[in-house]
Amino acid sequence: MLPLIGFWSGLERAGARKRMLVLYWFVHTLCALVAALPASAVAVAPLARSSLADELLRQFDFAWLAEWYANGGESALPALAGAAIMAAALLWVVSVFLAGGAVALIADVDSPYSPALFWQNAGRNFWRFLRLSLYFLIVYAVVYAASGLIVRFADAIWGEGLAAAPLVRAGQVRLGLLIVLFGLISTASDFAKVRLVFSDSRQSLRACLGSLRLAARNPGVIFWLWACFAAAGAAAAWLYVESANRLETRPGAWHAVLVLVQQAYVLMRIYLRFAAWGAAAELDPLLRPLPQTEPEPAPAPAGPAEPELPDYEI
Repeated sequence: MLPLIGFWSGLERAGARKRMLVLYWFVHTLCALVAALPASAVAVAPLARSSLADELLRQFDFAWLAEWYANGGESALPALAGAAIMAAALLWVVSVFLAGGAVALIADVDSPYSPALFWQNAGRNFWRFLRLSLYFLIVYAVVYAASGLIVRFADAIWGEGLAAAPLVRAGQVRLGLLIVLFGLISTASDFAKVRLVFSDSRQSLRACLGSLRLAARNPGVIFWLWACFAAAGAAAAWLYVESANRLETRPGAWHAVLVLVQQAYVLMRIYLRFAAWGAAAELDPLLRPLPQTEPEPAPAPAGPAEPELPDYEI
């Protein structure tokens, strides 16, 4: 019951921040342009000189990529890799910065949205969220490395045999386990961000460990909450892929509709991201309430006034 309550509450909280949703879409579009412009600059030259490349690109035949690479495209790979790394780093830093403002406003439903308040919270929580993201990157790496033991164990048992089915199943088990564990860690990360905002604390490591402990103590709530958002994201992706495949085969003005569908899908992804933070803000006080501050003791009532003694001069 709690996961459904958190899911619907998260959707409501996200729907109440429409202006912030547009801001997120605009910033992510700029980051996508930063990544796309260097790649397009490398690809435009061979495309402009080759009619064969134009024909292959219409259906995105992978043979075109092989031909382009064989004709000197390998010299451009370092530039593309550098642009991809720079774009990923930029997107990561910008996402962390914007999350500091978004989580604070989504957690505080009574506070009206204002750009000044958003940017103030973004700057206030930036370093806390940045350290938190680094800690969770370490957790992701540890889980990924630990999951590799499944494949090694299977290879130690069946590696010398002729049957490959056990090794394939071991890889499938590892993949499924990684998807579930990464989903739980991502949900715990949302709870950690919310906890830092609620407690106005700078202890990012403590928030990381506390949220992982919360996920371990409440695996059912965390799992089904993640499952709700995973199902919603999968449904949105399926609708987008089906719509895009049908619109790509239609000529003319339908290409403009395809661009609108793509941007709507981006907005839906951002909306679900906001909803995940809203669900964490709804459930976090229920799963681990903040300690109540003890009221200050009331001043003791004044007793009867003592009679004033006369002053004596010596």
